Amino acid sequence: MKREIEIDRFLAKTDNGKEYIIVQYQEYIDTTHLTSSRREEIAGHKRLATSTGLDVSYIDPKTFKIVNTGEIIRKV
Repeated sequence: MKREIEIDRFLAKTDNGKEYIIVQYQEYIDTTHLTSSRREEIAGHKRLATSTGLDVSYIDPKTFKIVNTGEIIRKV
């Protein structure tokens, strides 16, 4: 079983000034052994999405691409 939590949120803009809120999520994977009563988790992948749910890919620390539209956005 896995769960995902929001770990960051920031504003990004296209070169034309269109603004998007970008949300970063951290996945956590349940690694609890069946015979253990103590819950254990490990951090999994991180992912980015717009606040409206569009997938975002990382280009560099300040530049991203909205996968669904092909738009390049930059962190403000």
